[in-house]
Amino acid sequence: MASADSILETKRAGFVGLGRLGLCTALTFERAGWDIVGADVFPAYVESINDKSLKSSEPGVEEALRSCERLRATLSLKEVLDHADVIFILVATPTGVGDNAYDTTTLSRVLWDISKLKPRNKHIVVCCTVLPGYIASTGSYLLEDCDGCTLSYNPEFIAQGAIMRGLAEPDVVLIGEGNTEIGDVLQRLYETTTSNTPQICRMSPQSAEIMKLSVNCFVTTKISFANMVGDIADATPGARKDDILRAVGSDSRVGHKCILPGYGFGGPCFPRDNRALGTYARLVGIEPTLCDATDRYNRLHAEIMAKTLLDQNLDRYVISDVAYKPDCPVDIIEESQPIEVAKRLVRAGKRVTIRDRATIIQLVKRTYGRMFEYEIANGESRGDDSSTSAAMGNPLSSYSA
Repeated sequence: MASADSILETKRAGFVGLGRLGLCTALTFERAGWDIVGADVFPAYVESINDKSLKSSEPGVEEALRSCERLRATLSLKEVLDHADVIFILVATPTGVGDNAYDTTTLSRVLWDISKLKPRNKHIVVCCTVLPGYIASTGSYLLEDCDGCTLSYNPEFIAQGAIMRGLAEPDVVLIGEGNTEIGDVLQRLYETTTSNTPQICRMSPQSAEIMKLSVNCFVTTKISFANMVGDIADATPGARKDDILRAVGSDSRVGHKCILPGYGFGGPCFPRDNRALGTYARLVGIEPTLCDATDRYNRLHAEIMAKTLLDQNLDRYVISDVAYKPDCPVDIIEESQPIEVAKRLVRAGKRVTIRDRATIIQLVKRTYGRMFEYEIANGESRGDDSSTSAAMGNPLSSYSA
């Protein structure tokens, strides 16, 4: 097996999965001088990376791709394994069903395909979110015939719409190292790819799996708590929730991030990670009281917001900025809380207009059809503007992710 010094001297890395996060990570490493070969399964997509014609809504990606000199995409997993001793896997692990908090089908297939090629002395690094226990059980089992290979867990803490910035300026780098050597490689790698000085946390893969979920769960708990306090203030004559929560955040033990009142949490990560930690806690015999309460209050808060609007008894309601978080530059509406509020208004018999940019409108239409009326922001109205209406965008952001 190549030494850590040798790997860091040659600066070669392989990637499996060049989706939104995979490509951003590969470009970040390339910018730091690493020679990258990455595999993906879509021929047209691979070609668009190689000829630098890729169009991306993720800020900074197109510019980084145009300027890169040491990144090549391929359809061949073998090319990736032949190119480098460190292989990063960034494939989708979407929300699963029941106790399967994450669908690791694609990840497991990649590990099995690697195993069939019988690589020797490679460091395999899983960067996608998994349920605690996956690396030591399923992952290690799938690679057991790969002589001298290690399996590590190195997930990123990023937000859609700010991935490049998040990779350059992380608060924390989490390394669940398969052995000390790959831990050294990853630590020194991130010391060169980050522009700040993040806390680098090295631990076992098992600890890292729990830590990854715990961070997001703490954030969701903070959001739900802030919204609960805000709802209490709204129900108390003379109380102002903004004043209360700004003061609460002024205590250094609390902090101002994720402590303002507003919509609840949504998106592809926060809700499922919160539920996943609860799922794993039950698997090991721990009752996840806080996880359950956080999720339950997030749903209740949408009900309270809808009731507040219904009390106005208007003819029509306009809900704007309906992506999963405020001012999001990418088109993601998964578990969008503005849409959850809008759905409750419709169920109560009200007309609701969704107002947003055209690409978001198209996405909402595909998902919800004629449940809502639609209006392109700063464009021609698709609904009846003559009725009395209440326009509601995102109030003070509940989170800064």
